[in-house]
Amino acid sequence: MRKTIIYLLIIAGMIYSSCQDEASSLGNSLMESSFRNVITDTCTVQMSTLYVDSVETLDDSICQIGHYKDSIWGEVTSSYYAEYSLSSFAPEADHTYHFDSITISFTQSGNFWGDTLTQQRISVYPLKYEMSLPDNEKMYSHSKVALASNPLFNFTLTPEPGRKKKKEIRMPDDFGETLLNDIVAEKEAFDSQEKFKSYLHGFAFIPERSDQCISGIQVSDSSMYITLYYKDIYTSRMDKALTLNVNTSYAFTSIEHDRTDTPLAQIESGIINAVPSSKLNQKAYLQGLTGFYNEIEFPHLNNLMEQGDIISIESAALYLYPVEGSYGKTNQLPSELRLYIADENNVLEDQIYSSSGTTVQNGNLTLDDVQNRNSYYSFDITSFLQSNLGTTGMYHKKLLLNLTDADFTSTFKQVIFANDKNKDRQVKLDIRYKAYTKK
Repeated sequence: MRKTIIYLLIIAGMIYSSCQDEASSLGNSLMESSFRNVITDTCTVQMSTLYVDSVETLDDSICQIGHYKDSIWGEVTSSYYAEYSLSSFAPEADHTYHFDSITISFTQSGNFWGDTLTQQRISVYPLKYEMSLPDNEKMYSHSKVALASNPLFNFTLTPEPGRKKKKEIRMPDDFGETLLNDIVAEKEAFDSQEKFKSYLHGFAFIPERSDQCISGIQVSDSSMYITLYYKDIYTSRMDKALTLNVNTSYAFTSIEHDRTDTPLAQIESGIINAVPSSKLNQKAYLQGLTGFYNEIEFPHLNNLMEQGDIISIESAALYLYPVEGSYGKTNQLPSELRLYIADENNVLEDQIYSSSGTTVQNGNLTLDDVQNRNSYYSFDITSFLQSNLGTTGMYHKKLLLNLTDADFTSTFKQVIFANDKNKDRQVKLDIRYKAYTKK
């Protein structure tokens, strides 16, 4: 099963208002016939929102740290738990080693959610016990690990939207001095990773609840690493450094989410608990890490077959419009979306590809950076509708929509889709088809 659970339903009641050309003769065949080229662009599209409460976040290359309270999405606290990998050196008997400093360095990923003009306050707690994985060897957005009673230190983070600037924060000297002295003493803890994790269980990065921004931070050999600076004194004085990197096999983002008194409070986890946009003020919600996604279906597609004896779909485009003003200031629209095909049980079967059949479609985002009201995503779903026309029951397929795997499991990128057929810039399906009629 894929790392993410990806669902989308257009519960579409189709009302056919069409433009057509004059009836055209197909020639002097044994049976006379005519055909019409038809375009329909008034199909009512209704979307549903679903929710999964377990997003796998283990081993992600981006973590999210911060707190944000929003009237629509609710209150979210995002923390990061990480084990660190063993790193040491073989001390020389006739050398002297002096501690200089110890720091943690990180690079923001550039994505954010909230007020980037505020500062974040983050406390770094030692883990109370060494981290272990459950039987399925996965950690999820709801997972937690016990912490020490008091933080080792805390620091202030200034969000850097759209920038990937490296920051280096000084950690307590006594922690670094102890670490260096134990390495020089060649304690058993530095013989293997298993022994080292018993010595240094890891850290949790916990935001203050008064913060109003969540920032993405890269996790790699060049971000979220600890550097022990020391001096090696022998015939001369040499400045040296020892680096401890995150062991990503034991590192994950943990989410606390309170949806009380929000439009999303009623949504329960599970594919059978889809909430149609008609019950969400004509809106549908999609967001990474909190676990909201959509499901799309065309239950009245077969009504097209009533327009003639033979129906041939020539092209079909799906347009998805974010709610006006719902993006740009405190959040970021995802640059890519993914559209999939699933069976009646929401089992994923394939992705929606380009007309060439080789490239996965990404939603073709057209972005309005000025007014934040005319942005939209578009998908060519011609092939899907062609193969789905006339099918019923187990042979009738759905479309499933979500973020990319990486965005869904490691960011709070979000979209609120507008779905009110009585307004402009709403979810829309355009179909061009030919209707053949026997005379």
